[in-house]
Amino acid sequence: MFEVARRAAQFNQHLETLKSQIGPCSFDWYPNDSLASFEAFDAILSGKFRSLLNDPGDRSVLDIGSGDGHVAFFLESLGFRVTAIDHPETNYNRMRGIQKLKEVLNSHVEIVNADLDSRIHLPGSQFDFAFFLGILYHLKNPYYILDLLSRHARFCFLSTRVTRFTPDGVDIRNSPVAYLVDADELNLDATNFWIFSEAGLKRLLRRTGWEVCSYGTTGDTQKSNPNTAQNDERAYCLLRSRHLTDFGLTAILSKGWHDLEQGMWRWTERCFTAELTVPDLNSGAALLELSFVYAECMKPREGSIGLQATIDGFSLGEAHYHTTGQHIYRAAVPAACLRGRTAIVTFELDHAMPPDALDQRERGIIVTNVGLY
Repeated sequence: MFEVARRAAQFNQHLETLKSQIGPCSFDWYPNDSLASFEAFDAILSGKFRSLLNDPGDRSVLDIGSGDGHVAFFLESLGFRVTAIDHPETNYNRMRGIQKLKEVLNSHVEIVNADLDSRIHLPGSQFDFAFFLGILYHLKNPYYILDLLSRHARFCFLSTRVTRFTPDGVDIRNSPVAYLVDADELNLDATNFWIFSEAGLKRLLRRTGWEVCSYGTTGDTQKSNPNTAQNDERAYCLLRSRHLTDFGLTAILSKGWHDLEQGMWRWTERCFTAELTVPDLNSGAALLELSFVYAECMKPREGSIGLQATIDGFSLGEAHYHTTGQHIYRAAVPAACLRGRTAIVTFELDHAMPPDALDQRERGIIVTNVGLY
């Protein structure tokens, strides 16, 4: 992520140079540094999440509330396919800035005009990433857009203002609430609405279908309040959709996997294989984690279940699970097994449910996530 943050700062300088070359315009440019968010994300991301943006491939990005398009054009420069959404009525210069930069950059970013507080249809069925930076508190209906996004984007980079105290000093850090900003508060900006407490933001994210993978704050992290510019605190989150979890950004499911069900999990066969992305390693070793459910329907037949994993014939060990429900198989993976960008891991159960009259599949366990960390 550090390299992405460094390139973001360089790209911001490039855009400022372009603007100076363009000269006077009939509109004012958006005044804030949208690309500074990448430095904040560099500070909070760890493990495999630090490399999420390293390999664009054919991945798609949705930039929501795009301002002058700095984030959208930067991500395009990295190799992503980018769609940018904003609303002319609330955009700083009615979207003339993003249109001008698209022309000068000869960009292929798709620009969509849409009111996020309306019942919008997103321009695509599914995106790998959504960038939702500094927009949430400008929306009348934050629950609606977050719920919609969780059904269309696998991951979301989100930043928003949060507060620890009400204007009269009540501590709300641990209360799942939001403060409704009045029109004459906070720079007299009538487009500011809901400022959440940290507990309120996290509950909102959970209720709208997101898992918080990384979280951190900047600014006034001691006495932040919702209605003054001086006590501004910002939360930065990496979110993963619980609706679209398919391991697609960190794993290739090779053999022994059944179709995705309810957008969240898969049955396996007795033997199954995954090609996993190798994280950037400092210690030389990695941790393999397989999150799964030992289904109740297997318990009466077999009692316990055994699971082992191997990489290139090297055994990572076997574990036995005696209770049904959620479990995590963990194993240390030595550096000698991780020489490439990916590693092929083979999992084997000591038994599986054979096909029967109700289900013609061989069924082993229900996997919800797998990866190297």
